[in-house]
Amino acid sequence: MTKNITVTDVNGDIIGTTYPKRAKGLVKNGRACYVGASSIQMSASHALSGIENISEENSMNYITFKGEEWLRRDVDISFMSNPIDGSITQALMLGNWDNCDGCFKDAHSKIMMLSPASEYRFVFWLNGGENEKGNEICQFKVAFSSDWENCNVYKLNRGYIRPLLHQKGWELYELPFRTPEATGDVSVTFAFAAGRAPMAVIPALEPSNYKDLKDEPDQYADYRPQRHNIVFKDGWPSINQYGGDKYSTQAIRNKFDSKKTFSFGNNNFNFSFSKNSHDDEDDEDEVAEALIEELEEQCDEVENRLDNLDDMISDIEDTISDAGDEIDDIMDDEDTVASVNKDELSNCMGELTNIQATIPACEAELKSYTRTLKQISKRIGKDDTLSLWAELEELSSKITSLEERTKGLQAQAEIAADQVSSLSA
Repeated sequence: MTKNITVTDVNGDIIGTTYPKRAKGLVKNGRACYVGASSIQMSASHALSGIENISEENSMNYITFKGEEWLRRDVDISFMSNPIDGSITQALMLGNWDNCDGCFKDAHSKIMMLSPASEYRFVFWLNGGENEKGNEICQFKVAFSSDWENCNVYKLNRGYIRPLLHQKGWELYELPFRTPEATGDVSVTFAFAAGRAPMAVIPALEPSNYKDLKDEPDQYADYRPQRHNIVFKDGWPSINQYGGDKYSTQAIRNKFDSKKTFSFGNNNFNFSFSKNSHDDEDDEDEVAEALIEELEEQCDEVENRLDNLDDMISDIEDTISDAGDEIDDIMDDEDTVASVNKDELSNCMGELTNIQATIPACEAELKSYTRTLKQISKRIGKDDTLSLWAELEELSSKITSLEERTKGLQAQAEIAADQVSSLSA
C-alpha cells in the first residue's frame, strides 16, 4: 500500500504523508478532516501528536511492484511461486533474446499521485535481464508528470547498481527517488525496459524484512557472462544448449575438475591442464612451471613485506629520536621544566626507553627472515617446489607476527611522542 495521502497541519503546511487506511482512521477519530481527495488536515487539538505519528511514518516511503497497478498491454503479468517465501505472487515477465536494434519492450505502471518533495524507495526482486554478449537493455524508469524525456533511468544490469541481496538467483533492489516541489500531488509513472534478454520482476517487502536472510550470490559469477535467468532449468543454459558448453554449471564444474589447486596462506592458486591430453608428462610439466612462476611471484611479495617492515622500524626510531629532542628542549627551558608535569614526563621517557630497547631484537629478526627468503629464492627450480612452498608459507606466518608486533610498537611510540608534544605546548 502506498503512502499517497498528504497530511497538513492547521495552517495548511505539509507535515508528511500517510496510508489511506491510516488517514481514514484519523478522520474517524476526529483528529483530522479531509481537505481533498488525497489530503487531510490535522485538527488543532491533535496537531502535535499527529505530527509525531506522521513523522515516524514518513521516515521512509516504500513502493513495490503490484500487477493491478500496471498496464497489461503487450506485457505478461501472471502468477508464479515466490522463490523467496514460497507464496503465490504476481510476476512481470518482459523481453526476449531477439538481438536487434529496437528489440526491447517497455512495461508501464498506471499513473500514481504522490506527495511533492518527498523521498521514496521502489523495491522489487529482479531476475535475468542479461545476455552473454553484454549488449542487453535492463532498466527501471521514473517519470514525473509523464515527462519521459527527462525521466530517472536506473541501469539494472552489469553491476551498475549493487543489489541489496541475492537469493536463489534473484536480486533485491531498493531504488531511491524524490518527487519534485509542487503545489499539489505529483503524478508519477514507473516503467521497466528489457531488450535482448528476458527479465522477471516480483514484489518485495521493505528490506528490513529480509535482514535474517544470508546473501547467496552465484558462486560461479566470475565465470559466467550473464546472471541467473528463470527461463533456464537451473538458471543457465544446459551444457547442450547454446553457450552452455562454456558457462553452464556442469561445464564450469568440469573445468574445475581439470585443475590442480595449491594453497598459500589465504590464497588458492589453480593450475589447469587438459583432461583429454594423451601425454601426462606434458601436463605435469605445465603444472610444475606454473607453480615455479607463482612461487617466484610470492617471494617478491614477501620481499616487499620485509622492505615495509624495515621502513616501519626506521619510522619508530625517528619518532623516538624526535621525542627525545623535545624532551631535551623541555629540560633546557627553565620556565617549561618548572611548569611541566614531572610524573607524566617521566612516564613518557620510560615508555620511549622501553620501546627503544625492543628495536634491536626486531631488527635481528628482520635480518634473519631476509636471509631465509634469499635462500628460498636461490633454491627455486633446483629443490622440490612443494617443499619450498611450505617453507615460504612458514616464513610468511612468522613475518605476519613481526608485522603485528611492529605496528603495536609504532602506535605506542606515536602516543608517547604526542604526550611529550602536549607537555611542551
